[in-house]
Amino acid sequence: MNLDFMSLKTTSVAAVKGERHKEKILERQKAREAEQAMLSERELNPYWKDGGTGLPPEEDGAASVKKVTVVEDAGLSWLRKSYQRMKEQAEREKRNFEEIVAERYGSMEVFQSRLEEAEKVASRKENNYRSGRWKKTDYSESEKEKKEQHMKKETRDEDDRN
Repeated sequence: MNLDFMSLKTTSVAAVKGERHKEKILERQKAREAEQAMLSERELNPYWKDGGTGLPPEEDGAASVKKVTVVEDAGLSWLRKSYQRMKEQAEREKRNFEEIVAERYGSMEVFQSRLEEAEKVASRKENNYRSGRWKKTDYSESEKEKKEQHMKKETRDEDDRN
């Protein structure tokens, strides 16, 4: 009797799956390397540099929600945006916030007074808009008389029909 069948190589299903898994991992690594090779050292987008995704990182959900700005807000939205930019510049350059405000507006008090004034004007405009929207029209005396005469005429016409 020959025992040639025992010298045959046998493989299990787990071993075959393991080999396939290793091949997939190698293919993914090759694809990543090819993508990295396509990126140039002269890339201008800072989010692509150093193996990034090309998009800026999400810091937190509250900061990503943007407020809707009103067109006629007396410059309030512009001043708030300027304030935010000055804070970012102070953090980026590691400088004092008041110094940056002083460079742009002269002093912190000047900026705060402008901001307060814009807030007052914007709130006044918003209140006027809200109150005037459903406000009952105020008729002058002559208009009231005309309206009353018109109403009397209509009631007379109705009485004549009856």
